[in-house]
Amino acid sequence: MLTSAKKIGNKVLLKVHENIADMKTGEEFKAALMELYNKGEKEIVLDFGNINLITSHGIGKILMFYKRFKEVGGNIYVAPMRGSMREIFETLMLDNIIPEINIGD
Repeated sequence: MLTSAKKIGNKVLLKVHENIADMKTGEEFKAALMELYNKGEKEIVLDFGNINLITSHGIGKILMFYKRFKEVGGNIYVAPMRGSMREIFETLMLDNIIPEINIGD
């Protein structure tokens, strides 16, 4: 299973368990985000703590849903990141648009 979701207060923590590095994992990630969006969730926290790689297959989905959630008054956040995931986010300047928050686990 690529992701698991857990409701914490008014936010949903979407934990990613595998690298998002190809079309298959990118589509699974998209499906998980779409399910939350369709359920009417508005505050999503992406937790990439268990992975160390995300390619354009995942980055594109993050940006697509960032826009969708913003349009309905919601937001996407990331749980505190480290290592290569932090580097990827900083290199692509995603850290400028997607806030990092800690909501516990």
